[in-house]
Formats: sequence, structure tokens, C-alpha cells
Amino acid sequence: MKNVEPSSKTYIPVIVLEETDKSTKGIKLSPILFPNSNKTETVIIPYAKVKVWAEEISAKLHDVEKKVVRPEILQKGFANVKMGTRDGAAIVQEMAASLEDLLKRRAEAAGNIMRKAEKLFAEKTHPDTNYIFDKSLNINEIKKKPDKPEYWEKPLNCSSMRKVPLKKMTHFGGDIGVSLDISSVQVAQEVYECDERVLPDIFWSEGLLETFRQNYEQDAMTDFQYFCSVKGFLRHYPAAEWSSFFKIHLSDYQEDVADVYDCRLRPWYVAAGGAPRDILVLFDATGSMVNSTNKVNAEQFTQTLLNALTDDDQVNVLRFNEKVKVESPIACFNDKLVSSHHVNSAAMLAVLKDYLVTNYTHLENVIREGVRILQREQYRTEKPPSCQQAIVLIADSIPLNYTDVMRKADPTGRIRLFVIWLHDPFGLRDDSKEYGQWLSCTSDGHFAELVTSSDVTEQVMHILHVLERPLVAQRNKRLRIFSDIYAQVEDPRRSEFYWRRKEDDEQRYRYSQLRKNKDKFLSELEKYKHYMRQENLNDSGQYYELENIHYRLQITVSVPIFDETTSENVTIRLSEEKARWSTRTYPVNRLLGVAGVDIPIDHLRLILPYYRLGAGGSLFIIDHRGNIVLHDNVKPVFEGDILRPGYRTVDMIDLEQPGENLPPRDYTKTWLDFRKALLIDQAKGSRTMYAKNIFELGMRSIQEEREYHWKRVLDHYTAVVAIPKYNRRYPVHEGTFSRDLAAKAFESIMKRDFAVHPEWLYCKHVDQHFDEAEFEVRHFVMRRKEEANFPMKKLKHTMSHLPPTLLEKTYQCNEELMVRLCKEAIATEQWADETQDECVGCELGAVTAFFATESGFTRWNQYRVTSSHADAPSGREWPRGPEEPWYKRAAAAPPDTLIVHAPVMPLQRFRRAEDTLPPRSIRDTWLTAARPLSRHSDKGVIGVAGYHFYPKHLEDVVKAVSDYNCNDCQYQCDGVNWTCVLIDENGWIVAGHWIEEDEITEEDPVREHLSRLHPHAMRALLDKKIFELNWIHDYQGVCFPSLKKGSTASMVMPTIIMSLLKSVSLLFHIAREFITVITILSSNALVAADTEFEKQKRRNRTKRDYEREKFERLHDNRILVNRTFFLACDRSRPLYVLTRDQRKLDLLKGPADACKWPLVGAPVPKTNLILLAIMNNTLCTHSKTGTLPNDPFVNQPY
Repeated sequence: MKNVEPSSKTYIPVIVLEETDKSTKGIKLSPILFPNSNKTETVIIPYAKVKVWAEEISAKLHDVEKKVVRPEILQKGFANVKMGTRDGAAIVQEMAASLEDLLKRRAEAAGNIMRKAEKLFAEKTHPDTNYIFDKSLNINEIKKKPDKPEYWEKPLNCSSMRKVPLKKMTHFGGDIGVSLDISSVQVAQEVYECDERVLPDIFWSEGLLETFRQNYEQDAMTDFQYFCSVKGFLRHYPAAEWSSFFKIHLSDYQEDVADVYDCRLRPWYVAAGGAPRDILVLFDATGSMVNSTNKVNAEQFTQTLLNALTDDDQVNVLRFNEKVKVESPIACFNDKLVSSHHVNSAAMLAVLKDYLVTNYTHLENVIREGVRILQREQYRTEKPPSCQQAIVLIADSIPLNYTDVMRKADPTGRIRLFVIWLHDPFGLRDDSKEYGQWLSCTSDGHFAELVTSSDVTEQVMHILHVLERPLVAQRNKRLRIFSDIYAQVEDPRRSEFYWRRKEDDEQRYRYSQLRKNKDKFLSELEKYKHYMRQENLNDSGQYYELENIHYRLQITVSVPIFDETTSENVTIRLSEEKARWSTRTYPVNRLLGVAGVDIPIDHLRLILPYYRLGAGGSLFIIDHRGNIVLHDNVKPVFEGDILRPGYRTVDMIDLEQPGENLPPRDYTKTWLDFRKALLIDQAKGSRTMYAKNIFELGMRSIQEEREYHWKRVLDHYTAVVAIPKYNRRYPVHEGTFSRDLAAKAFESIMKRDFAVHPEWLYCKHVDQHFDEAEFEVRHFVMRRKEEANFPMKKLKHTMSHLPPTLLEKTYQCNEELMVRLCKEAIATEQWADETQDECVGCELGAVTAFFATESGFTRWNQYRVTSSHADAPSGREWPRGPEEPWYKRAAAAPPDTLIVHAPVMPLQRFRRAEDTLPPRSIRDTWLTAARPLSRHSDKGVIGVAGYHFYPKHLEDVVKAVSDYNCNDCQYQCDGVNWTCVLIDENGWIVAGHWIEEDEITEEDPVREHLSRLHPHAMRALLDKKIFELNWIHDYQGVCFPSLKKGSTASMVMPTIIMSLLKSVSLLFHIAREFITVITILSSNALVAADTEFEKQKRRNRTKRDYEREKFERLHDNRILVNRTFFLACDRSRPLYVLTRDQRKLDLLKGPADACKWPLVGAPVPKTNLILLAIMNNTLCTHSKTGTLPNDPFVNQPY
């Protein structure tokens, strides 16, 4: 082999991205070398030089801290404060006691409504013939008087025409106008409000107003109270405009949108009737259902039934015919029942619409199989035992009498059977009705004819009434139901409809852009942009996750109301040869309705001891199924205003995730045992688990040992407190909220600005009076200073037609939190007063120095400099104290470490291209340097101190240190051969990549990651195990599958195909015009003058041709929206974690090599930062696997 002389040219690489197998989850790196005209070799920067640069950066960061934070003054202010040890068991005990007290008070209020309702019904008062009631719909408007009906007609409505004045109260939701003087009624759409069977119940239920008002007078924190009647109406207090309950007003998109709300189908109502139940729906899939309205009615009935069931119920929908036997369209649902929560129900309904109907069936085999499945469910130990079991048979024909088949299959008679006959009034006549009645009556079920879709709700209610009978029959024990979490009056069907309207808006937007500039909109760049927008939503999970609309999530305490009548006489006509009437006595077990009281989650947060958790601590509430009721990481909304599918059924271990790097849904035995102990085995206890503390919208996490303490509450909810192993010592401020303390604190907080946590209870009016929490705190400190007998709680409301004065308003205070706030304000007074406006010699520009405590109290000082990129902002931008990300990270770091926090946000996009993201705030962009402030005597943490600064100043510092201007500088990060970046312990670039704000678009990330800007450097760090991957799983994810596969192809059709199509179309047009010209020239006939008819005909043809040409010019299939729907799915995001092993960190010192190690790094002393000098012109992939590192902005589906 001949020796090849080395070329005098150097080469630079171009990285070519090649797709690889999906299992690698990456992209293959293939370098192609091109000659570089620059013949000088790249100078290798040694580790010693990078270390010097890192020390200079550290010195500048600490110098600013020393000048503006002044920790010695803060430590002096807290010198006499007693320190205590955090006790998780005591915190959870307090939390459980507060929760139990609230639930019992609301249950007592619901019981008062129940007792009053039964008393009113027993009195059996009847309304006058001209009785009218206050209807919730349009209650605050003057209604038009309806035409007087003829004497043989019934009135269209029986509601009042008057206008009821309403007042908006923050306690009831803020945007809902209410009247405390009356109650109002909402009637379900299927119910005729003037029906003689309904109107008497509406009349006597007006007597509940007295009880409603008494409940509210006793406790002004009581939320909406209501009585839902079995007749189909809801009486609620206070009275309110019904449309204001809905966060999304669908009438803005379509005027005739039906109100699907029916209180009888809400989970809190159905659960009060005796859940849990096992329900097996057998769905007819035989050939007779082809092209039939019966199929549509059956699907609508199944959807309504599934929506009516609670999460405690077990359900399945199985189709049957000769070919498929009895099976579920979802393979993993076969031969068993599953929880009837919305995710499972939506999955069953989605595949139900696409099933094929064919063949016939043997119904006796179907009944036997259904009974077998339910009998096997009776012996399953992994679920609670069911109270009742039932089969719902939906069929359009019942050819034989199967009563004997049912008796033999279920000899104990435990299983009820409901027959829903899909009756076509114009179809064939057979004995299906008679056979169906025999079959359902033999099995203690119900037979119903389903003729039209308007019958669906009432037939579902008949099934629920039958299932309620065992509960009503015993009458001795009443269920007290605590519901799962839900969004007030919202329905999943409304969200699905709203999503379709959003896609309609997107289609209109595309057409409008097409009309403005067709050539630009159909350019390759624009088509690719729209295609990638759709791909990023689904494949990358970059959909908008914040809340533009605050849904009122709540739980409900409900109690059933019984009809005390046990029997009644019924007169029937006997079917005998000599027909005669006979009166017989039958047992009666009827439910009158359900009484309920709401508990909004926002109210629940006010009573929980968040202030005692410290940095990194958390608390949450789960129900008896393990589903989350309250948690900081719950994400109920996507797209800003649409409820996520499955937001009510997020399991505990979906949010509290193991600290180890595990695949999605791979729960270890340790965590499954922990969950079982919480829910079943132990009413209270504690356990230490290695877990992820996830924050900043899932972009960051701290892997740590966490102590979990829990306590069961009323055998339904479990209160859980999680606290980390570190930061156990905290300041204990003893004493009471006295007048002297309030006087000293008032003097302090009036001098300087401060901030408090906006969602915690310090002192708060029930109906908000002040716009800012700080003004409210000042008001109550002043009141305590001036009032000798100041009660810490005033919740008894006095009914009056005059609005209360400020001092008469109801309120409640947390005395312990107010004491802590006042003493911390006094302790920090000297620090806040002894300050200068200008920071002399500060190289990080204008800064805001701050001190924040566990009580949510924050103080700050703003420093200006002579030359700064931005003015120092107010510390009120960061008011959440221990819940701020920089507070959590600082408390978890070693005490001598200055944490530099760079805020991170996921990439987010709206479905509609015309929607714009909210502008980025100061807290989204400014950097924070912080450290925990401790007392030297006992190492107790009294708070976190630091400063906020504009990121461009740190960019200037890094550039000044590593790329200073000099002629004979040997080592420089000039951005050509070498680039210097500062990264934190998660790989986020803190400095080294600056883009001017006016050049940043909403599509750009707030902060970049090393794996995206310098993938070869991150790949090398991963290969050396200096960084490791630890995936964060998002079990609240949303996916957007296409309604029609392949519909997106039109947006990315190859240019050559489009050119060929246009060429062929043009040739046809030219040929047609040429033939027309030849025909005219070859004609020698004389043309007579046109008649008026011919002229009009020609004008119409010209107009029609113009309209067709206009449509063809303004329409193009390539701009059609790829229609999608949304469903719940699992997603995962990579988290990069710096290895804390010193031996691994020492590898950063290794000399740089173009192929083996394309960087030199050094930790920035006494900070969490690493300075990396990265080679730009490298010749190798720096990867053993040949794949790019995972993108942390991609929340990919699994």
C-alpha cells in the first residue's frame, strides 16, 4: 500500500443528518469534509486557562453578592430567633385535621338540605295554576312576555319574566354574578318545565331557600348549595346566570348548541345512588344494524350511559355477532371490566364508531358469556367489591324467549339484565317487545324501547333508578359521598366540540392568508412551516400547557334524599277475557334527589399548611382510588382553555415519580407497595423514598430522598406530606398576633415594599376587597394594631339589603403565619433601610437584591448602575417564596454554593396559527443568583438571599474574560475556532448564546440547551458519563392523531409532482382554446342578432365561469387543515443530570482533541456552573452510538 502524503489543506466538517431506526431515538452523524482556506491550525486551549477564566467569573458573581446582599445584616436580625426541627408527622396531622373539619362542616350543610327537602315533600303542597319560578338561564335579563296559549294548549315556559340583579363575588368564582336573596332553577333540556309531574317539585323546593341561607350565614366560606331532583331540575343557591358557569361559551361559535348539562348524570349524583357497580354493555353488531338509525341511537345511548357512571364503577362495552362472538374492540379490554373514568370511556367510544356490522348471532351464547364475565368479576381481589352487577343488552331484535337461559346462567339472580330494544317504528313486526319484557322482568331489570335520540337520557335515567332501589329500600344508612375532582358544570363533549371549532378557525385563517397572497402562502417555506407546526404539536408535544382560563376545579359533598313512602296503591287493567280494573299495593323505593355542597380546590388550598413545608417540600391529597385531588404538578388544561382528557384520574405515582431512570409505566415493587400502604394497608404512616422533585413545568427535577407522611381522612381521602432530607432546621416564631407586634410590624412594612405569596392565607376577606395581597396584609396588621379585641376569624354572615362596609365584611386569618410575617418584617427592617441606590463596581448591571423566607415573605432592594442593559425590576415579580425554582435549588445545594438559576420554559404553540403566545415576563428571562442563609451557630436556614440580574451582563462578563481584545493573545474563545459557554448542572446554557430580544420570535425557546447548540460536546459528555440521562415522564400528556390518515401529505407534496400536474392542466386549457378558435374561423353561417333570452343566457354563463375561475384561483387543496382529535397519552422528556462523582468531573481537565474530546471544561468555583470551551471545527462525531443527544424540548409520546 502506497504512503499518502498529507495535504497542506485543513478540512472543516459538515454534519449530515441521516434518519436511523426509531429504536435509537436519535439521528446518525455523518461528517463530510471540505477544505478550509485557513491553513493555520486550531490552537488547543489548556485546562489551566479555562480554570483561570472560571475563577474570574466566580469572583465577579461573588463580588456582586457581597456588595448588594449583605448577609451579615440579615443574620444579625435573626440572631435571637429560636430554631426547630421540621416534623412531617405533625404537619400531616394538622393538614388532615383541617381537611376533616372542612368536610364535616360541608357534610352537615348537605344534611340540613336533605332533612329540609324530605320534610317539604312530606307536606305535599301544590302550586297555583299561575305559579312561576326563577329560572337560571337569562335570570339577569328582562324576558319578552310569551304569547298567551290557547285554552287547549300548555304554556311554553313557566319561568318568571323579571330581571334579578346580580353581583359578582370572588368567593363564588369571580366571573359569576350571584344573588344571595333567592335561589334559581336550571331545567334539563329533555324536561318540560311546565309538566304537571315536574312543576309541583319545583314549587315545594322553593322552601329550601331558608336552609340555604342559614348554611351560608353560619359559614360564609360555604360555596354553591343545591338540590338535584330526580325529575330533572337543579335548584341552586345563590341564584346565578346559568351561562356564566361555563368557561367556554360555545354559542359564540354556533347559536344552536344544546346545553347537555343534566344534574342527574353528574358523578356526585350517581354516586349518591349507590355506587360501585359492575356494568357490562352488550352491543349488537349484527348485519341488521347496517345503515340504520338504530346504530346511531345505540352509540348515543352508550355514550350517555358511560358519562353517567362514576370512577368507582367498573364497565365494558362488548360487541357481538356470529363472526366476532363477544369481544371488545380494544384488545386489552377483552374478557374483563375496567374503571369507567373518562379516558377508558373515550377509548371505548372512539373505536365503537368504526366497528363493522355483519352476520347474525346466537343471543343465548351472548347472554351466557356476559354472565360468565360478571361472575368472574365477583372473585377479583384487586378491586373493591361491587354493590350490584348488571348487563345492558342493546339489540334491534330478540327472536326468542331467553328467560330460561338467564336463570340457568345466573341461578342466584344476582345479576340484573336491562334490555334496550332499538325499535324501528317502520320496521318488521315481531315478538321482540314481549320477549324483552319477560327477560328484563325475570332479572329484576328494565325494558325500554329506544325509538329516537330524544329518548336516550330518560332511558338511561330509568336504568339508574332501578340501580338506586336497594339503597333506598334499606332507608337506615345514608351514603355521604365525597366526589372525585371535576370542573363544575363542564362536560367532555363540550371540549371536543370546541376543539373542532378551533380547527375550523385555523381553516378560515388559512383561506384568508391564501386570498391575501396566494403565491407566498403556497411557497415551500410556508407549506413546511404549517406542516412542522402540526408535527410539533403531536410528535414533539410542543402544545400550549398554561391556563388562560381558570377552570373551577372542585369536589362535592352529596347526600341522597329519600321518598319516605314505602308502598302505594296502583290501579291496572287486567288482561282477561272480561277486562276489569284492579287495585293492588306495591312496594315503593324512590329517590327524591340529591343534596350537595361544593368545595372548590382554591378554597381547600387556603386551609393547608404550605408555609410549614420549607423549600422542596410538598403536600397533596388523593382519593380512595389513588387519584390526585390536589397537587402542585396537576395540569388540568391544555391549549389554554381546553380540559385535558383524564384530568380527573391522574394517579399518585404518575406525579410522584421514582428518582431512578425507568421506562414509562415501569413501577417498581417498592413504589407499588408504597401506594398500597397509602390506600389500603395503613391509615397513617411514613416512608422514605428516592423520588423526583419535579418543577418548572416538568423541565427541571431534583432527585433526592424524600420522607412521605400520610393520614387517612374519613375513609375517603388521604392527606400526604413529602419533605426532603435536607433543610430540616427552620426558624420558630413563637407568640401571638398581639397589638404590640402588629404596631412594630406595621411601621416596618409601611416604609418599604414587600411581597407575600398570592395564594396563601395570611388574612383574607371572603369576598375579595383589595387587588393585591400586600394591601390586604397591611390592612389587617393595621386593624390588629388599632383593635383591642380582634377576632382571627369572622365567618358568620349577616343578611342585609345594604352592602357591608369594609370592617363588616367576613374574613379569616392564619395567626401563626401572621406572627411569622410580622416578626420577619421586623427582623429585616435594618437590611431594607440601610441600602444604597447605586451599586458601585457591579459588573452585572442593575440588580435586585432580595431575601425570601419560608412564610412567603419577600423583601428587596433595587440597585442601579451608570451603564446597564435594563433597569432593576421590582422584587414583586418573584412573590412565591419557597415555591420559586431558585429557592428550591438553592436550599438543595451545599451551603457554600451560589446557585445561578436560569428560568426554563417548554416550547409551546397554539393549534391556531393566528393565536399568539403571551409575552415573556421578567421572571421568564432574568437570571437569579441565590444561596440559603444560615445561622452559624446551629446551621438552621432562615431563608434564601441573592440577587436578580439581566442575562446580557453575564454574557458580557464571559466574553470579557475569554475573548478580550489583544494582539498577542494565544488563547481566545472567539466564536470561530472556540466557543465558551456557561452551563448549569442540567446542561442549560446560562451564558454564551445571546440573541437580542427584538430578534426572538415566540417560536424560539427562552433558553437554549447544550444538546441543541453543541450536540457533539454533549455527546462527548454523555459518553464519559459526566452527564447522565434521567427521563421525566408526563402521564398527563395529550396526543393529536389524525382523523384521516395521510391528509397531511397535501401540505408537503413534492414540487416535481405539482409541476407536472400544473403542466398537464395548462396543456388541456390551451388545446380547448385552440379548438374553439378553429371552430369559429371555419364557420361561414350568418349569425342573427341575439334575443334578450340569449343575452341573459350568455351573461349567466359568463358570471358562472367567473365564479368558477375565482373559486379555482382562491382554493387549493394544499391548504386544507389536517383534522385531528385529542386523547390522553404518555409522553417523556429527557433530563440531563451532572454526575456528582469527582472522578468523572476530573475528566473535564483532559486535553482537547478534535476527535476524542472536543472541549475543555472547568467548574466555576463555589457555584453550580461549568465553563466549557468547545471546539467548533471538529472532524468526528464524538459518539460511540453515532446519534445526536435527545432534545429536552421534545416531549415525545410513548
